[in-house]
Amino acid sequence: MALEELKVLAPPSTPSAVPTASPKPRRLYRRILGSGKVLALLLGVAGVASAAYLGRDRILGSGKVVDRPLTAVVRRATLRVAVNERGNLESTVTVDGTCELNGYQNKIIELVAEGSRVEKGQVVCRFDSSEIDKSIAQQQIKSKQAKSKIETSKQELEIARNDAESEEVKAKGDLKVAELTRILFEEGTNPADLDEAQSKIKLATKDVEKTSDELDKMQGLVKKGFKSPQQLRPLENSLEQYKFMKSSEERRYTVKKTYEKEKNMVENASKVQMAQKAVDKAAAQGKAKVAKADSEVVSAVGTHEIEEQQLQEFLKQKAKTEIKAGQTGILAYANEAYYDSSRQIREGATVYSRQKIFSIPDLTRMQVKVNIHESMIKKIKADQKATIRVDAFPNLELIGIVKTVSNLADSNRGWMNGGVKEYSTVVDVQNTPPDSSLKPGMSAEVVILVQEMRDVLQVPIQAIAERKGAFYAFVEKDGAFLPKPVKVGETDEKFVEILSGLDVGEVVTLDARTRSAVYFKEDDRTPLDKPEPAKPATKGP
Repeated sequence: MALEELKVLAPPSTPSAVPTASPKPRRLYRRILGSGKVLALLLGVAGVASAAYLGRDRILGSGKVVDRPLTAVVRRATLRVAVNERGNLESTVTVDGTCELNGYQNKIIELVAEGSRVEKGQVVCRFDSSEIDKSIAQQQIKSKQAKSKIETSKQELEIARNDAESEEVKAKGDLKVAELTRILFEEGTNPADLDEAQSKIKLATKDVEKTSDELDKMQGLVKKGFKSPQQLRPLENSLEQYKFMKSSEERRYTVKKTYEKEKNMVENASKVQMAQKAVDKAAAQGKAKVAKADSEVVSAVGTHEIEEQQLQEFLKQKAKTEIKAGQTGILAYANEAYYDSSRQIREGATVYSRQKIFSIPDLTRMQVKVNIHESMIKKIKADQKATIRVDAFPNLELIGIVKTVSNLADSNRGWMNGGVKEYSTVVDVQNTPPDSSLKPGMSAEVVILVQEMRDVLQVPIQAIAERKGAFYAFVEKDGAFLPKPVKVGETDEKFVEILSGLDVGEVVTLDARTRSAVYFKEDDRTPLDKPEPAKPATKGP
């Protein structure tokens, strides 16, 4: 069936004898029709209504029956099973404006009046940004200082690298000098000194030998009387002097060869080792200084990033001091705490982070949210067609499609309805008039077409009574109305499907509930064994 056809859907025609149910009883039927027990209660209500209309005496057969009870003819017709429920209009797409500033004391200094039409991108709410501006200024200084620290650290890193290289070069130079000093001593200075000492020894030896020969000749001349003994003294002194010199040179040679050489070799070796260690130390110290300077650079870069992130965060907070309309629509304040005037959304009020400030519903796309009783929810499925009538526009019939059916009962409504479970169902309005002035929150009645059964045997629900799990209809036969067991199927608010027990054209009473209470007064009696107590209808005053 096309959606347009729903506009012309109307409940099957009701026999003229059937009382028209008021809106409130229909709602009760809808909530109880889903279970087997419910039908009995429904039928009971119908019976009471019939009794009130007919009068007890006319049913009991007390002899005061004055006319024929209300009846209906069993027939075949189309049975449209529908679920009626009331709900509220709401926008399909509602854009909220939420305070995204941090903290709990965000002051509203500018706010568009509630109910105003706002355009997408228009500034709706503005918060006090003085503290954020101050924080931005302070943070900008910190960010610049952190950035300059990066440059300083990089320069110190370069200095550390140069110092490390210089120290290492100097240490390596000292090592080279120590090596050359050792080689110079071992291969140059020391051998030369020893050779010089040996030369001096040889010269001293020659002087000793020469002086000794002259002294021997002088002594021979003295013995021969050619020289006086006094002339021997200078030669003897010279000989003693040359011997002393020879002895001194020999000791000096021994010292140089034995002790000074060993001493200098040890010293030179030690200097070489110390120079090598100095090279290693300079390399290690250089690496440490470079690493420290490099870590300072990394730390400075990290600090700058943190400061910059904090600055960006403040700038984001600054941008959030304005809330713009996410779409074009009518502005509605989010006064959820309506009972507390101090928490109302207004200029000068303080709000906390993530608090909703306003909503802007899209009035061109509407839907109705209804709560379906748990006894009926099994019949509701997505994509079922529906008709919608808004109380404010009774002549306007809208077409709807069931959009969603909640799988969980609305926990917020259970305590309000005495524990009755209801499931939220959203019906999307397919033909929202652009100039219908529909507003969120308007009351609406939704009729969801659950099933359309063609050529179904049916009777009014007032014609069926329930007795100990079985269903009966009182059928006219030979001027009397006798109970007849029937098997019922689907039902709407007015008619019930007859699966078996009745035939087309049979006449049934519409006071089955009241009639059944009287007829089955004695529980042990079998219905079909008991004759019809009602007497033929007679006219009376």
